[in-house]
Amino acid sequence: MQTFRFRLERVLGWYRKKCHIEESRLAQRMEALHHLETRIARFQAERITIERELLGRREIAATDFACLGRYRLRARELEAEFADERRRTEAALTEQRVRTQLAQRKVRLVEKLRERRVAEYTLAADRELETLAAEVYLAKWESNG
Repeated sequence: MQTFRFRLERVLGWYRKKCHIEESRLAQRMEALHHLETRIARFQAERITIERELLGRREIAATDFACLGRYRLRARELEAEFADERRRTEAALTEQRVRTQLAQRKVRLVEKLRERRVAEYTLAADRELETLAAEVYLAKWESNG
């Protein structure tokens, strides 16, 4: 009997490569979201520290108070920008998760097909071996009789 050959081996290899690429992209998107969330947390901590420091003073100069007002306005703008960037990053992450899952499904589908073909091949090889063994046994039995 011939050795097993899966006709879709190259397709499976290509799907695996594509899946690996999609998984890498997913990891990059997750890392980007993590970095963004870190930036947001640092900014919020810095904002709270600055406000507490300034408002914790016994006396606040009018210029410092005016600067605090401008700072708060700019902080709101930055928070809105961060929120927009977070939404975009999360949307890209969600989209990439879908792409990755699709690529993984394709790989699993072809792998299951390959497993099925291997099982069919093994069954056919076992049957062929049994038939050959039976023929050899019958040939020996007829030659002895």
